[in-house]
Amino acid sequence: MISPIVYTVGRVIVDLYATDIAVPLDEVFTFRKYVGGSSGNTAIGLARLGNRTGVIARVGDDPMGHYIIDTLQREGIDTRMVRMDSHRQTGIAFAALYPPGDSHVWFCGNPNANSSLAIEDLDFNALREARAIVIAGTGLAREPSRSAVLGLAMWAKEVGIPIILDVDWRPVFWRDPDRARLVYDQLLAMTHIVLANEPELALVGESHDMTAAAAHVLEKGVSEVVAKRGEKGAWSYRRNRDAVFSPAFTVQVLNTLGAGDGFAAGYVHGLLAGWNVEKRLQWANACGAIVVTRHSCSDAMPKASEVQALWERAEAGGTIDE
Repeated sequence: MISPIVYTVGRVIVDLYATDIAVPLDEVFTFRKYVGGSSGNTAIGLARLGNRTGVIARVGDDPMGHYIIDTLQREGIDTRMVRMDSHRQTGIAFAALYPPGDSHVWFCGNPNANSSLAIEDLDFNALREARAIVIAGTGLAREPSRSAVLGLAMWAKEVGIPIILDVDWRPVFWRDPDRARLVYDQLLAMTHIVLANEPELALVGESHDMTAAAAHVLEKGVSEVVAKRGEKGAWSYRRNRDAVFSPAFTVQVLNTLGAGDGFAAGYVHGLLAGWNVEKRLQWANACGAIVVTRHSCSDAMPKASEVQALWERAEAGGTIDE
């Protein structure tokens, strides 16, 4: 098997999304099942855009874990480093959708198999062929996953493979925000690019002022901070360079969950393709915009042809409504 050029690392779970819209979870009776979690969503997004992609994670040795592996393989994703855990179950997230606002999510099985990722799970010979590794920050929340992720990042820095950190801040997985900030700081020292929404950037940048927070992160040695702001567009901050802004696309929103993962897939795709920062931001915004028009996260990830179609409609002054 040809080695992937990009790996995602961290949270891979099962999403169960309510089929009834704007109904509280305790009143919902039917759900649709998808692969979920930041790393699973981003991996599928990258694969659909044409990248050779692998996932590094643990899932339970249970029906949901088998479902995840089967689904990733159908998407053409390398699962050789997706380990099955016989002691912890696959994580599950239930979600009630309230468009156009944020959805209500309830995580089950915490801690779950994701937090059992171990340094022994990593195949460093295979990883040497990678051009980038995308880490979801929830992999830092608990041991032994925390040590595995930090060990991987340290190794990647030594061999020159860039780390892209999707902060993926989920307070429910952490006991103490101050402790979380310290752990993130350890990873930032080995990170090339940081992707963060507004609360995430405030956490790692220690400021609610976006520009000040980005500057603080850059001071830690990071080369680029990408601020995801949803309908407000996105910014790229780099050391000794002017900030770059890209506006969002106008779409009809069904589900905001997964938009950031779609954005990450689009941005990393552009990075691997060697595009300039302006085009990377535009592509990422378009991917995120398409995701929010659809019910799921992972299954909502677009193909390149769909992104191009959105651009053409936006240039013509239209919106998409799927």
